[in-house]
Amino acid sequence: MAYGPRLRWALAALAAFVQVPMLPAQDYSDICLHENDANVSDASELSDGTQEFRIIDSNNTQRWFYRNFNTTTFNTAEDYRNVIFNLEPCVGSVLLMVRKTRRCYPNPYSCVDLGSDTRNTADCQWVHFMTEIDGSQDGTPTFYEVPHTTTKYFISVFATENSAYTLTVIADIGAFPRPGGAGKIAAEQSASMQVKLSWDAAYYSPIGVSETRQYYVYSSMLLDTDDRSNMQVFLRKDKIMNTVCGLLNNTSEHYSVVPAGYCQQGKCSAIIDGVIPDKRYVFNVVAESYRGHKIAYAGIIMRTDYTVVRKAAKDTTLAVVGSVCGSILAMLVTLYFMLLRVYG
Repeated sequence: MAYGPRLRWALAALAAFVQVPMLPAQDYSDICLHENDANVSDASELSDGTQEFRIIDSNNTQRWFYRNFNTTTFNTAEDYRNVIFNLEPCVGSVLLMVRKTRRCYPNPYSCVDLGSDTRNTADCQWVHFMTEIDGSQDGTPTFYEVPHTTTKYFISVFATENSAYTLTVIADIGAFPRPGGAGKIAAEQSASMQVKLSWDAAYYSPIGVSETRQYYVYSSMLLDTDDRSNMQVFLRKDKIMNTVCGLLNNTSEHYSVVPAGYCQQGKCSAIIDGVIPDKRYVFNVVAESYRGHKIAYAGIIMRTDYTVVRKAAKDTTLAVVGSVCGSILAMLVTLYFMLLRVYG
């Protein structure tokens, strides 16, 4: 709209005459007192799709801040306008708490008391969604995909024991692999000291953003003392085998790499050689996208129980054995009659 000279002058005069006060920045120092606790770290900003690794002491909280002003993301169809939060423990147990839009940061100490082992979800302050805190999920990864309805997220990661973890937040959800078949892996053993692993190919939603580059196959023999302490945890909090960093932490390296192109009709497989009979093994697979994002499957534990089959002797060998035995028998019979003649 074009304004005339007089109207422009009148607006300028009005603006000079009317002093519109600027709203002061919100002061959270008195509201979010828990953020000043000695066990709470300063906030670090997360970049979209970047995996961050941290070590954290027991009863400590590390704060993260994630924001996304990408107009392309917010113009995405509603069904795919989501954001993924992926917290993976490498060792130990960590809890994820997230608040949207405005501070304060979530306060784990309002609902988790390690001294008395008291945990009450209803008491958690400044939280919109979070890990299950009743202890049943301790040592397990936390994966959330929620509607992307705000530009700011305030995140607290709390450790119930000395731990290490990775945290990834990504709004470009089509770049992140998802384990096929709910992450299940099938294992079949053979008489040749081999195990064949099978799994469903990873998929992407929405499709077309990225594809699977390859799969890392992991194999590790378990000790007799390696028992599951909780059926929700694979394997234990101090030996996690169903997260990417947990597998890296508990194995020297992956057993093999299977290019995604080797999978047929959505089914993938790999052969593990040299397994020892009557031993327990843990097997798992990690999918990697062309964007470099990785996700671990659920994993499987199996005890090898091979039947040792010995090859039968060849017919020629049996004939030789029979011939030798026959010759010995003939010599014994001849010797018997000679003795009868001498002493008869």
